[in-house]
Amino acid sequence: MSDDIMSDENEVIVGYLVQREDEDGDVTFWDPRNEWQEDPNEGKFYESEDEANADAKSLQEGDSATITVELVYEDDEDPEEDTEEA
Repeated sequence: MSDDIMSDENEVIVGYLVQREDEDGDVTFWDPRNEWQEDPNEGKFYESEDEANADAKSLQEGDSATITVELVYEDDEDPEEDTEEA
């Protein structure tokens, strides 16, 4: 059994992003000041799922793309894992 399959059950949700996927499969993230951004780090980080869902619902009106709320998980990577032995 793969660890990847079980990992989502143990991860901590820290927030939400509003994501837009157009008919070409291009994904962007919502930021109220700059609108749709390609970099998820530039999208608005929501701490409340209700607020993210409300924005996603209002953004979906009149938009043919698929707009969803995506979960943001806690980054629990061990910094030592990134260091390769020489």
